[in-house]
Amino acid sequence: MRSLLLSVCLCGAATAVSAEDAVIQDRSRHSDVFAEERHYRVFLPPTYATDADRRFPVIYFFHGYGGRYNGPAYGEPSASAESRYYDEWNGDVERCGPDPRDNIATYVSENDVIVVKWDGYVAGQYPRPYDIGPVKDDLHFVDEFPELVAHVDAEYRTIPSREGRATSGLSMGGFMSMFVASKYPHLIGSASFFNPSSAFIIGPRALQVYTPFRHMGRNYVGLPIRQHVGMKDFLRQHDLGIDREFKAQELSYEAWHYGVNYFDGFHTVVNVEGQFGFHMRHFRQPTPPPKEWSHIDVYPEFDIWGYSFASDRDEPGFTYVDEASKSGMKVTTRKWLPDGPSLPATRIDITTGAHYAPEATYDLRRLALSDLTVTEEALKADSDGRLRFQVGGAGEYVGVHGPEDAGRLVVADHRLDREVPQAWDVIRLTPVLFNIGGSAVGSARVELIAQTEDVEVLDPAADVAGVGTGAISVETSFGIRCRSGDLEVARMKVMVTHDGATRRYLLDVPFYSAAAELTEYRVADGVAYLQDDGAEVMFGEGDGSGVAEPGEWVSILTQSDREDDVWYGLSLFTDDPYVDRARERSVWRHRPDWSGTARRVSEAYIREDCPPGHEIVFHGVYDFQRVGDLPRDRQGAHSFIYETKRVRLTLPVGR
Repeated sequence: MRSLLLSVCLCGAATAVSAEDAVIQDRSRHSDVFAEERHYRVFLPPTYATDADRRFPVIYFFHGYGGRYNGPAYGEPSASAESRYYDEWNGDVERCGPDPRDNIATYVSENDVIVVKWDGYVAGQYPRPYDIGPVKDDLHFVDEFPELVAHVDAEYRTIPSREGRATSGLSMGGFMSMFVASKYPHLIGSASFFNPSSAFIIGPRALQVYTPFRHMGRNYVGLPIRQHVGMKDFLRQHDLGIDREFKAQELSYEAWHYGVNYFDGFHTVVNVEGQFGFHMRHFRQPTPPPKEWSHIDVYPEFDIWGYSFASDRDEPGFTYVDEASKSGMKVTTRKWLPDGPSLPATRIDITTGAHYAPEATYDLRRLALSDLTVTEEALKADSDGRLRFQVGGAGEYVGVHGPEDAGRLVVADHRLDREVPQAWDVIRLTPVLFNIGGSAVGSARVELIAQTEDVEVLDPAADVAGVGTGAISVETSFGIRCRSGDLEVARMKVMVTHDGATRRYLLDVPFYSAAAELTEYRVADGVAYLQDDGAEVMFGEGDGSGVAEPGEWVSILTQSDREDDVWYGLSLFTDDPYVDRARERSVWRHRPDWSGTARRVSEAYIREDCPPGHEIVFHGVYDFQRVGDLPRDRQGAHSFIYETKRVRLTLPVGR
């Protein structure tokens, strides 16, 4: 067994200790973000002491539920997966995988890399780390990450750049690795996740919102990512959702699926060599920053790629930034992912990166996505070469060009010929083409490609006539057909070619297919129902009569095939004009499987002018646990399999 010597110091520099292999140091530092001392553990390779002129890349590792930066105490077995990569410390060999050397310390002893293990401890919430799902203390670990990075770069001989940093983590720590990587792709060069939790409620406490990362793949464009998925992992179904969504997008993404040959496929850190070796490859051959980037953020204020965004948003939601570059960007908002309504009252202040000539004047061209009106203004760059402007939450495409810039045709948005598309129907998709450049575009070739296997493109390409400066074109449409009633979102790619250049734009098309007519349901307009976590929960807002009336928020609930006493709420979708989409609300009900995931229950608002007797056709989606509550350590993923139902129902308004 390898000798691993621990050097402990609660503050200041750690005492240097010789070791046969990896040197492990437990350190602390004062956090300005948290206004307290925070702990971390550092794994140093043997060459750190022998090669004093060398700098090393760093992997920041985030522990899971019940873990700490220093693992379980020496000699104490841990009931959590945390012990599975510290078996050499506590002697609990039976809980590790087939190779007791498959752990962080062994990897660092054999590779020239530093690993820093963050402490997600939150007083009063332990063993739940990171103050997420829900947010209770407003401790934002993503805000502390840049501070920790700056400290580690100052204390150790690191490669102090994006190319020399990576994140990784297990379970809730895997979620944090996804979260940090999505927020700071300009600070790290790759990210990985061991059996991650796929979703949690995150953000400022007053604005926290349910955030499923499978719908945030655009944040990882240009950032290599990797996921481990266990055959019997209790998070398997959710992680396969991430796997499916990420594969449908143009990401540098890979996955490793393991079974009985690795800890029976359960929830743990295994194949550290494969996961960390992925990071080492990208340390050696870094991926350059993307020329164009996209981003979704839950915080009203954020910085990314040299840009700053500050919003006056006072309700939960998300800011979307798409196809951002020196030439402009699309900015929208959403109440929830992936297809929530916008937050039109929101104002977003934007400061660009230093991409422009200092003090020079540029033309700013705006397209309002709500009504496709175009406005123009002249804007002067500051002394650093940055532009400052504002956009509204209803959504805008903002183009920037100088006097010498040629025409540039972008896909600013898209339109569908129906609001609630369904499987097997032929849907017409119309790209909104917008010339943000300084001269007219003579002609262009537009192609539509399905990134999702179950979507068929009936009209793959079309030619577009000339588009003048500042003009839009909505004359070209494409027929598409979804061939699966289970598909939630289709990923589409539009290729636009003109003047010898081709640019690509990614679009999401939601589908709301119904497999059956739902006839047995209840209407909640201020009524409480039993949920699968044993709680009585209030849904809707109205007179509590159980009858949908104008001026009420209503939820629809039904029972499952399990024949229990639980009422499951539906996500509702309709194009009925008497349902006010802008006023729709959501209730998030967490599934009782320790995953952090939740089902969305719609509270649809029926307009005051809805006539009595009117019937609203809804498409609804709900899910429930398909099998019984079995011990997860024995049955693994088989304990948590969710059946998804897609239904259609007709709701009468009034008695």
